[in-house]
Amino acid sequence: MKISKMLIFIIVIALSCVFAIAYGFSAKSNAQTPSKAAASKIVINQIGYYPNTTKTALLINLSAPKPGKVQLVSNRTKRTVFETGLSAPQQDGASQDIIQTIDFSKFNKEGSYYLKSGNIKSYPFQIGKNIYRETLSKLLRSYYLQRCGVGVRDSASGVNHPPCHLSDGLIAHTDAFNQGGKHKPAIGGWHDAGDYGKYVGPTAVTVGRLLSLYEQYPKLFSDRQLAIPESGNRRPDILDEVKIGLDWMLTMQREDGAVYRKLSGKEWPGAILPHEDKQTRYVYGISTSETAKLAGAMAMAHRIYAPYDSKLAQIYLKAAQKAWTFLQREPSAKVDWVEGDDSGSGAYLNQSPEGRLQTDKNDRLWAAAELFITTGNSAFEQYLVQNIASWTYSLYEWTDPSTLGMTDYLMLTGRKESENLKQQIKTKLLQRADSLMQKVAASGYRLANQDFIWASNKRAAEEGITLLHAYRITGNQNYFRAAVDQLDYLLGRNHFNKSFITGVGSNSVRNVHHRIAQAKKIVIPGLMVGGPNAKAEDGIAPKDLGLLSYLDDERSYATNEYAIDYNASVIGLMGMLMAQAN
Repeated sequence: MKISKMLIFIIVIALSCVFAIAYGFSAKSNAQTPSKAAASKIVINQIGYYPNTTKTALLINLSAPKPGKVQLVSNRTKRTVFETGLSAPQQDGASQDIIQTIDFSKFNKEGSYYLKSGNIKSYPFQIGKNIYRETLSKLLRSYYLQRCGVGVRDSASGVNHPPCHLSDGLIAHTDAFNQGGKHKPAIGGWHDAGDYGKYVGPTAVTVGRLLSLYEQYPKLFSDRQLAIPESGNRRPDILDEVKIGLDWMLTMQREDGAVYRKLSGKEWPGAILPHEDKQTRYVYGISTSETAKLAGAMAMAHRIYAPYDSKLAQIYLKAAQKAWTFLQREPSAKVDWVEGDDSGSGAYLNQSPEGRLQTDKNDRLWAAAELFITTGNSAFEQYLVQNIASWTYSLYEWTDPSTLGMTDYLMLTGRKESENLKQQIKTKLLQRADSLMQKVAASGYRLANQDFIWASNKRAAEEGITLLHAYRITGNQNYFRAAVDQLDYLLGRNHFNKSFITGVGSNSVRNVHHRIAQAKKIVIPGLMVGGPNAKAEDGIAPKDLGLLSYLDDERSYATNEYAIDYNASVIGLMGMLMAQAN
């Protein structure tokens, strides 16, 4: 049996070589096993480049790497408009690819182009001032397509289903306030990923990233931007959509301020539409980490929604304050978790095997920072002062949202009393950024993230955001260029010559692990997938290959699933670049 599998593998690779085109892998193939057998290729950001920022492409695995010329060709006239050289070859440690850089930053005329070296051509791309506007809208619009508890009728994407999960949900386990089996209305929110679970942790960090981007760069957003049901109500569409997540989180708060962690069935649903998922769905136990995350997100929401709806903003603030009050009564990390809670949903809980929550300090830091910015209450700032020395600037994600609170504090507070705290945050941020710059310099693909684990694409986007914060603080263009490199990677300048966002670029992922896409047999636009994952927990993607452990296959949930917080990270990076570049 092993010999047969090996023969099949060899035949597949041979056929890949025969049918390889100058662009590399075919966009129509259902799954691509990473292989050096693929043709040499020029990989680029398949969306494009701003006229006055860095513009680089990569020539990968030329059979005999040597210096040479590369032509920039107009798509309209098919004439060469600029010529540049190839860098000396460099081997990328993560992929073992031989890489030569193509730098055409000096060319700044707007238009549509492709790069050509001998008979190798890149996919087409744009140079222009508004290159990301459409992509940003696709990414944001994905949340409308993830809505739970309502019917979605969207001809643009093909997502079409009646209202779903209208019985959400039953209390899973008896606690001090609710009997097990009691109905706790928690309709609404977003399906977290390719399945139909709903989780406070990822929802909160998604809300946080999107609200922070809006708060700092409101000109990026407008009403009627996304063509969603609320468009035309004189409120920016992004706030209408984020309200879906916020309002669902309110339903997950207990009378005493504590917050239930998640809502899901006991079994993973198959490739069915959401209204066909008829299983009983449960509300699972409270935790202090989720309670703190809700406090952070709701505190942000109060100050951002107040100009549009003061009553709603006040509801959000009361929820944040009630959550913080609960946390003061529970100074230690706590979670109500029972064996079997995760049989049909993700754990999304940083806990020990014994079910003890390991830490919630960073969740509390986020909450304190946002509550201080919103209320001005010095007690919250004092909490930050007391804990800043032991705080580490880390990756913003559901396991540690503190970075958002600290950067919001840095950018949004103007009090003189805060200068010492701000300086400590700056120091830690720049230490992180400088360590990322070392990774960028050592990487052939100029990647700041070298941890090819679950959600490596999200990590790349978040590291890019850190680099942009460093640029804002220092004005050092090297940070900005490195941030651009992270987005270039996600949009096609990678080993696979593939944009990791569906419907974006000439050769984008198509076979996403996503129940609606699988049931409808469609490609839903604007979904960023998790990306290379050496652990390949699904048993489908190639394992232990680092950067090469990726497969565009709907079965590969470890590398090719979408999640709401993945999109939030790339939206954050793209939006910040749009604002800074212009």
